[in-house]
This record gives sequence, structure tokens and C-alpha cells, in this order.
Amino acid sequence: MSADPTRPSRARRLRERVADRIDAAQLARPRLALGSLALLCAMILGGSLLPVPYVIERPGPAIDVLGRYQDEEILVIDGAPTHPTDGALMMTTVSVDGGPGYRVTPVEVVASWFDRTKMVLPRELVFPEGQTREQTALTNSVAMSTSQQGAVAVALDQLGIDHREVVMIAGVQPDAAAEGTLEGGDVIVSVGGRTAADVTGYQELIRAAPAGEPVALRVRRDGQELDLEVPTETVDGTTRMGVVLSAGYEFPMDIEIAVGDIGGPSAGMIFSLSVYDELTPGALTGGHRIAGTGTIAADGTVGPIGGVRQKMVGAADSEAEFFLAPSANCDEVRGHEPEDLAVVAVSDFDEALTATETIATTGSIDGLPTCEDMSTE
Repeated sequence: MSADPTRPSRARRLRERVADRIDAAQLARPRLALGSLALLCAMILGGSLLPVPYVIERPGPAIDVLGRYQDEEILVIDGAPTHPTDGALMMTTVSVDGGPGYRVTPVEVVASWFDRTKMVLPRELVFPEGQTREQTALTNSVAMSTSQQGAVAVALDQLGIDHREVVMIAGVQPDAAAEGTLEGGDVIVSVGGRTAADVTGYQELIRAAPAGEPVALRVRRDGQELDLEVPTETVDGTTRMGVVLSAGYEFPMDIEIAVGDIGGPSAGMIFSLSVYDELTPGALTGGHRIAGTGTIAADGTVGPIGGVRQKMVGAADSEAEFFLAPSANCDEVRGHEPEDLAVVAVSDFDEALTATETIATTGSIDGLPTCEDMSTE
């Protein structure tokens, strides 16, 4: 009996089944590969957009304190003779990405590592843990206002103009009990009818008041004394108004320095030079564009600041010719000076004034200390 030629043999059926499975596997492989690739891309994209605990410092604007900012004259002096000037005394700034309320991504951080004009830092080195955007703004505002006060005092000391120390409201916390009653710049005359010698003394008088009850404050605002009933609240078992007190000064003339919402203390030295320039005949800069940075202490000491490399770049981008840097920052300055920006190292107001006057006279920094000189000490 012969086999049916139309009926496939067992071997043929087995070969066809294996071939079908191979074909199915080959069709599934590209689909699996494409799916895996899509998943990988999604993971990479998602990871690149996740916030990371870093901040990025980059150059901010350099602003001529002798000029205008945001359509407003920066330095205004009333009640004392002022003199025309020329050139520029430029405060320098740093823009920070990734502060409270903002985040940077891994892509931004990696890109910044390869950008010599930027600096990547762990966030906790710049901002305290848990600090909010509003708290950061208040901290920067207080630092700026106290810096301005100290800078004016140093300039007036240099000129032999008397002024007196006071305790002032440096800032009012958002949504605090005192908001709407006290204002930044108010000078405290008395608390509950009592006076104190310093910030600590007035803090103790406020803490001694009954919590939740208004406290009688006499303050001096715009030259007038006001009697105010200031609300209080209990914070951690202590009576608080929600204000920041600081040592300040009252001057024999009105001096206003307006720089918008820029905060921090690092423009102190440049503020001092600018006030000195306005109150003395002639152009302190000799018509040159001089930038700089550094805090200023009551004794005239110029202190170190953060972001000095970014500030030098910002100064160079704003066509500054010279830069006054705190001597304490020389390790960060050395080897990073932008081309065509001559950098002088200064440690106090006298040195900053001498450097500015020398540049005005000679147009160079010959004979002035530089950070290269500091490396040999």
C-alpha cells in the first residue's frame, strides 16, 4: 500500500512547526528591542529631569553704583554737598540656580561642570536645610541693608564725618505678627518705655513682654518718632514680633542705595568707595571702569565672599578694566583672572582707596598688590 502524496509526513510537519516558531521569534525580537529602547530612553529622560541637591553659580550682572539700575538712580545723597564724578564703580553679582523653591537637573549640573564660568556646589553649602524661598529673600535683604549701613559708616569715618550707632529693624519676616506695623529701616527708640544699649538688650526686652499681647514701641522713621502698638506671638514658648534686629547707624545726611531685589553683603567695599567718591571733589576712578567685591567691617576690613570667579567673569563681560578682590579670596582668584581684567588684592578700605586712586592717576596696577604677590608670602 502506497503513502498518500498529499499528506505531509511527520518530519515535514515538525520542520514546518520549527520554522514557524523561528519566524515568530524573529518577528518578536525587533518589537522587544524597540520596546526596551523606548523604556530606556524614557528612564534616561525622566532621570535627566529629576531635581538634584546641587546649586549652580554663574556670572551675574556688574552694576555701576554711580549710575542707574532698573531706571532708578542707585546712590542718592541728600543733606550734604556732592560732586560730579566719572567712570564706574561696579558691584558684581552671582546668579544662583537651584536655591530654595528652585531645582536643577542632572543635565544642567553635568553641563556646568564643563563650563569654566560656572561653579557646581552641594546645596547645603549655600542654603541651610529647610530654608524657604521667603526666608532666603529675607536673609539676603537683611544682609544687603546692614552692608549698606556699614559701608556708609566706613566712608564717613574716612572723611571724619560724625554719625551714631543705633539698633534698627533690618527686616520683617513674611506673615509675622509685626508685618504691616514695623518696617525695615525703623530705628528703635524704646520698647515698653525702656531703652537698651544694643541688639541683645532690645531682644531681651521683647522676650520679656507677655506673649500674644501688643508691645509699645517707639521708633524713628524718616526723621519722625512714632509710637506703635506692635502685635506679638508665641514661637517655641518665646514672645516674638517676627523682626530681625541689627546694629545700624544714623547719619547727618540721608543716603539711599537702591539695587532692586539684589541681596547679600558682598558689595560693601564698592558701596563705601562710591559714597566716598560722591562726597569728595573729582572722579575717584579717573574715568576708569573699576569693579570689585568684598564685605566691609566696621573697622574697614574687606572680607572674603563666594563666587569670586563668576564675579570676575561678570565684570569682564561688563567691560570693566580693573577688579578689586579681597586678599582672603586670592586662592580662588589666582590663575582664573579673565583676559584684559587687571586684578588688585585688597584687605581693607584704605588699600581699596589707594588702589582706586592709583588706577585713576596711572591707568595701571603697577606697584599695587596682586594675588600673585600674595602667593609668595
